Amino acid sequence: MWEFSIHMIPTMIGFGTSIGFLVYVCTRLVCTKAPSSFHPRPHSPLDVERQFHAQMPTGFEPTVLSAIPTMRFNRDALVSTDDSQCAICLEEYEEEEVMRVMPRCKHKFHAACIDVWLPKHSTCPVCRLPLLSPSL
Repeated sequence: MWEFSIHMIPTMIGFGTSIGFLVYVCTRLVCTKAPSSFHPRPHSPLDVERQFHAQMPTGFEPTVLSAIPTMRFNRDALVSTDDSQCAICLEEYEEEEVMRVMPRCKHKFHAACIDVWLPKHSTCPVCRLPLLSPSL
């Protein structure tokens, strides 16, 4: 009924190798998808940042943004050269450019730059101080 031939040996080796490879691939897929209680995965920096931002309050509405004071840049009124560029875009301020002054920390930014930041964040981009006091 079954005759053993010399040509069956490479066929059996190939078939066994294919089955072994499929078992290996399936095992790798199952092991990487299933959480292990013995070896917990370390949190990636992105996961930590997401958890941090989930606990932080979100940004401000446009009505609150318009209440943040503005001023025109004047190079003669600079206290130090550190105040001469926007910390968001890193561009030098130009004379008479509109800047927003953060109410608590007094950091200054181009109005256009900080207006993009504040709808997503409720802190100063430089010192991370909340823009509104916790009691408000």
